[in-house]
Amino acid sequence: MKPSSEIPRPAGSLLNHSLRFAKNTMRFYEDAFRECGDIFATRIPGLGNWVYVCSLDLAKIIVEAPPDVLAGGDIEGFSLAHLLGKGAASQLDGPAHQERRDVTAPYLSTQESRRHVEEFRAITERRLAQWPLGKPFPLVLELQRIALEALVKVFFSAAGPEKIQQIADVYQRFSFKGLRSPASVHPTLQVELGPWSPWGRVKAKQREVFQLFAAEIEARLAAVDQPDQDDIILGLARARLKDGSRLSREVILTEILDLLFQGHELTGDSMTWTMGELITNPEVLAELRRELDAADTAASDPPYLEAVVYEGLRRRHSNFFTTVRRVKQPFELGGYLLPEGTLVCVCYPALSKREDLYTQPQTFNPGRFLEQKPPTDARCPFGSGAHACAGQGLAVVIMKTALATIARKADLKLAQPEVHPVRNAYWYEPNKGMLVTLEQRR
Repeated sequence: MKPSSEIPRPAGSLLNHSLRFAKNTMRFYEDAFRECGDIFATRIPGLGNWVYVCSLDLAKIIVEAPPDVLAGGDIEGFSLAHLLGKGAASQLDGPAHQERRDVTAPYLSTQESRRHVEEFRAITERRLAQWPLGKPFPLVLELQRIALEALVKVFFSAAGPEKIQQIADVYQRFSFKGLRSPASVHPTLQVELGPWSPWGRVKAKQREVFQLFAAEIEARLAAVDQPDQDDIILGLARARLKDGSRLSREVILTEILDLLFQGHELTGDSMTWTMGELITNPEVLAELRRELDAADTAASDPPYLEAVVYEGLRRRHSNFFTTVRRVKQPFELGGYLLPEGTLVCVCYPALSKREDLYTQPQTFNPGRFLEQKPPTDARCPFGSGAHACAGQGLAVVIMKTALATIARKADLKLAQPEVHPVRNAYWYEPNKGMLVTLEQRR
């Protein structure tokens, strides 16, 4: 068995790696796969030592490792528990993690999410009606907002449209001006020196969102003893854990905030990338519109629409990687011995471009997913294994509903010469927000 120091590394110095990583992370990953093969390592200042795998066989080894060997909860350096609260499912491992997932899963499933399709469509139509005609605007902000309001509606099911918008407004300020602040991820900046200091401003946004969300959760819990009422907040409150305890109000709040953080920007970014592919591939957009026009209004799963969503997720992704784990004890992977503390993950940007998995992977071809079901292994953009995205069913339903509504009702044109990914603190979105022009409403 070889030491981890012998794992192939991309050409160049660590400084060169950092510059390439910062300039275009997705391109850096794809280049590293071509240079190194199925496994490579690098160290990015501030992010630690990383080992990336680019094959299904190696990814399976990671997924199947027990949590006392490879931990998936509360990855050090990537946790926002100091701002979102402690105790969310994503911060847990092993039986405790599974126990919490068993509580939330029914409310985030595809079947349950379909109950909200008309609400998602109404949110999309209202936002679309406000888009300026003939004037460029950043599409990503609009689609992030649609995703945010849709998620808020699911989590606060009893809230009306005005309250949904108020909650979304407060969370968006917290997300953009709090979670994205450099002070949120750099402990040396987390010194409160009054309301005008960087950390002071972050904490003010945190207090605002905590107060509003706690009040809304408390109001919803008035129905906890009403069996005809049910949603994720009531489900969390009613759950009795194996030790007989119940979840505190603070943990319920943390769970909701954590799900919003994981879901709102990623879902909005993914919709933006997919809409950009539709705009630049008019033959695909035309085929989608033909299916939507011919579909029975009661049909919940037009096959080409789902194929478009999954091909968009494969072709353009917003997350750096999937299935990230921290080595808890020396671990063998691909013939190398990884020391404790190493971070390992599936390099999805490379895996999704493998020619032995996808014919002509650089092309946008939804037809490839008409012949196979959406992947559930490492090829899945939502990750795989115990820590796969809890809300993937909900996210796909939101994406399908919003994209179908926009495709039916709007003619968009790209309003910038080049589109490439840029980092927006935690995820990757199109540069300039993907400027588009609404040419006409259909």
